Amino acid sequence: MNIQISLFDLGIIIMGILGVILLGYAIMVLKNFNDSLKVLRNLIESNEKNIQKIIDQAPGITTNLNNLSSDISTNVRAAQGTINNILGTGEIAASQLAEHSGVISQALGLLHVLQKARNVFAGFIKK
Repeated sequence: MNIQISLFDLGIIIMGILGVILLGYAIMVLKNFNDSLKVLRNLIESNEKNIQKIIDQAPGITTNLNNLSSDISTNVRAAQGTINNILGTGEIAASQLAEHSGVISQALGLLHVLQKARNVFAGFIKK
């Protein structure tokens, strides 16, 4: 008894075996996916109260964050104004100092002369 198998028949048999293996793999993947969904469902059901509490508090948290950011923005603007005032005062002082630098240098020169004179007289008084 000779049985002849053509290449087409051999291809069909191999494709059938691969199809069965692929079907088994797909069934295992779907089973694992279903088990994961069950675990996720149990997790959500066990934490349902906490999740609902977070959902209820979310608008309040958002409002508080908005208020906080506006307060910080106001404080930063106020600090910028203060810094600008300080810089303006420093610029005014620098310009005044530049205008009166001659007077200041003369006063410092006079103080220097007076200090030298005091040192000279202090030397005579000690002797």
